[in-house]
Amino acid sequence: MTDNDALTDEIDRILTDLADESAAEPHDEAIRLVELIERQDRTQAEDLERLQAATHLLQSAVSVLQGANTVDDIIRAVCPGAAAIAICDEVVFTELDGPERTGIPEVFAHNGYTAFRVDIGGLPAGVIQVGSTPDDVVVDALLTFAGLVGAALECAALDRRHHRQRELLHTLWNLEDSAHTLVAPAPSPTPDTNSSIVLQPLTARERDVLALVLTGASNAAIAAGLVISVETVRSHVKRVLRKCGVANRTELIARFDAGTDTP
Repeated sequence: MTDNDALTDEIDRILTDLADESAAEPHDEAIRLVELIERQDRTQAEDLERLQAATHLLQSAVSVLQGANTVDDIIRAVCPGAAAIAICDEVVFTELDGPERTGIPEVFAHNGYTAFRVDIGGLPAGVIQVGSTPDDVVVDALLTFAGLVGAALECAALDRRHHRQRELLHTLWNLEDSAHTLVAPAPSPTPDTNSSIVLQPLTARERDVLALVLTGASNAAIAAGLVISVETVRSHVKRVLRKCGVANRTELIARFDAGTDTP
């Protein structure tokens, strides 16, 4: 029970005794009641002041976080942001990988530090360690900050992955903004033919899907990345396979791994 809870319980007891006329010294109890209510008002005012201060510090830290565009920028913003919220110079951010990622509480004490878990994609990915024992208000602010750090890192990682996939796509076909005609690798020479297979042009969305397929992404992963349904992904994949003249993903990946000629 907190001091404020104990204070509230004592005020309630005195009010009950005075209402029931069961107080041994009603006058003294009334005086004590006034003192307790004044103390409670001061405590609540101090709590509100701490909450407002923590909220302001959190907003400032989040503002810096929002200005970070890359994973490295976000990581560099973590320690200064947490230090400002906790009003503490000793802050360490540790990235997690491997078995130690499981079973980590949301907030816990560790070697004199108070640690806050950072999640990415529902899994612990890092820990912000603050070299102090913050009060409940600051703990709540740091938990919120840790959650926002995880969200920012996840968004930045997805953006970087999408950017790399687009670069791969442009490298493969030297894409321009206009419509393109893609040409698959020429078949092995035979007595009858020595011509290349001209593919039908892909739409912008089909090129996005193809780029993700070439990375080995599943239909579910493609759907999440492009924010479309899995059924829509299946339809796009079928059209891509047909336009590229292959029967399945394995053949498609093997063909482009072997090299693609562009007209």
